[in-house]
Amino acid sequence: MTMNGVLGHNVFVLKNSNRKLMFVTLLLPQLVGLSCSRFDDKESCIEDEDYFHPNEILQVELNLNTSDWNDLRHQSRSLMGEFLGQDCRDGPFSKNYTYFSADVTINGSELSNIGVRKKGFIGSQSTEKPSLKLNLDEYIEGAELFCTDNITLNNAVQDPSLIRQCLGYDLFAQAGLATPRCNFAQVKVNGEHLGIYAHVEPIKRSFLRDHFGNDHGDLYEGTISDFHELKYKTFESKNTDTDETLAPIIQLMEAIDNSSDLKETLSQHIDVDQFLTFWAMEVITGHWDGFAGNTNNFYLYRDPQSQKFSFIPWGLDDVLDPALIEDNYQGFSASKLTVAVLEDPELSEQFESKLSMLLETVWDEDHIHSEIDRIKTLLSSQMNTSVLEDSIEGIRYYVDNRRAHIEDLMPFISQEIEAPFCLVKTGSIEAEFETSWGTLNEPDLTQEGEVDLDLTWGGYPVLPQASGAGIGPEEFDDNYSVLVLASLLDSSNGSYIFPYVVYPANLGHEGASIDLDGIRTEGAMLYTDASLGYEPVQAGLLYGGTLNFDSYDNTSGGTVSGQLSTGLYYWEEVTE
Repeated sequence: MTMNGVLGHNVFVLKNSNRKLMFVTLLLPQLVGLSCSRFDDKESCIEDEDYFHPNEILQVELNLNTSDWNDLRHQSRSLMGEFLGQDCRDGPFSKNYTYFSADVTINGSELSNIGVRKKGFIGSQSTEKPSLKLNLDEYIEGAELFCTDNITLNNAVQDPSLIRQCLGYDLFAQAGLATPRCNFAQVKVNGEHLGIYAHVEPIKRSFLRDHFGNDHGDLYEGTISDFHELKYKTFESKNTDTDETLAPIIQLMEAIDNSSDLKETLSQHIDVDQFLTFWAMEVITGHWDGFAGNTNNFYLYRDPQSQKFSFIPWGLDDVLDPALIEDNYQGFSASKLTVAVLEDPELSEQFESKLSMLLETVWDEDHIHSEIDRIKTLLSSQMNTSVLEDSIEGIRYYVDNRRAHIEDLMPFISQEIEAPFCLVKTGSIEAEFETSWGTLNEPDLTQEGEVDLDLTWGGYPVLPQASGAGIGPEEFDDNYSVLVLASLLDSSNGSYIFPYVVYPANLGHEGASIDLDGIRTEGAMLYTDASLGYEPVQAGLLYGGTLNFDSYDNTSGGTVSGQLSTGLYYWEEVTE
């Protein structure tokens, strides 16, 4: 059989999705006079409208020890780091980032000895252009600039247009929702330009005071979190006033489960109209990685006066994606709350009325196109915007077609709530291989080179009928290389497995030993057979152990040999 159809793009699905699982001008005038001094009282702090002015691009320069910068940018989060073990949903996801001391200059205003760390979950990882969180008073109490002590700089690596986040937040704000402000920053670290970042207002006490008139309520961040008995423990409390027992979350969860009058019950726990507006805007903007689409990327604030939750949007780098229309994506009821609303006739009608109203009042295609033009002109003073053109045209397509697409989707139907999963070990791979460089596109990899494979899968040894290997550069990124082991399991049903490893190209050399850490080096095992039409499916992830090279000639036809020793993991449903 031909391997091209089996391998192709699909061989690289894990690597690409991990770098999103499944993811922008006029120079800012000198604001020295607008910045607060290091110890200014907040009450006397000058207003900072220019700091988030939509027509400004901040000039941010960071200087820190070179070794600290290398440590910072290589810190990371991974599927294995976050989802390994049957207890992976028993609490908030881990924070693997540490602060480093740095000096910062923003439009000529300087502060020394601030804290800077990497930020972001799995999809936005980058070592070349990491997202950054600046905590100006991490080491010196009271330090701030422009009336703030926290700065969020998002790398936009999942948004090749660079403009989705600011466009999206502006649309949520037009709908009357408490929404972070957003503009852009040109970021330089140790003299090296990293490029344009999205400068997004962090959800801190100052944000709460501006939008709710207080800051001592319960503030939670939702990361793969829901009002569900198996999913609620990942809610993370975000300040010292927040109930870490998650009692307000549990109360809402129980109310959804036990309500005979859903609208009345919900109104005791959330601002229902605000939630419907928030949800409708997630649908309109196509925020598939948000609360309604993926129970992800959102904040909850429980006002201490009303005792009701409001929803706050976050992580909008995935919005306005034309693929949602092309693929007819309909999945905007992934939460137990959204399902309950859609199954309630009165609330479902209210939600669809809200959608229709916001399409008429907020979704102004001409205005959005003008805003795209404005931002593109803004960015053109800082970069060559021709590299953004294809992605921006995709956004324009979305803008022109989203209204009709939503109208075609109505009435919305609730989707089945997916069970949570964690990664558990199901086997191991011990292999010795020898093959030739540049063989990934050969028609039958089981006939390429020599492989001695010892595979345990699901507790049982697997004895292939034939095995081979291919190796070469990654198709979409020359900075990475790929080793694929190919095995025919059973010729009677045409079943094959393809364990593969994607590793940084600069780590490949004779004598190299590369750790499969799930961050810089990743791997998985694909399975296919005739009944699947030879479409590959992911059978597991590779993690731990090493990829070793005894010989490594990466010229065309050069010999590459070595060993692969690693564990095999799969997604297991969480049931308690």
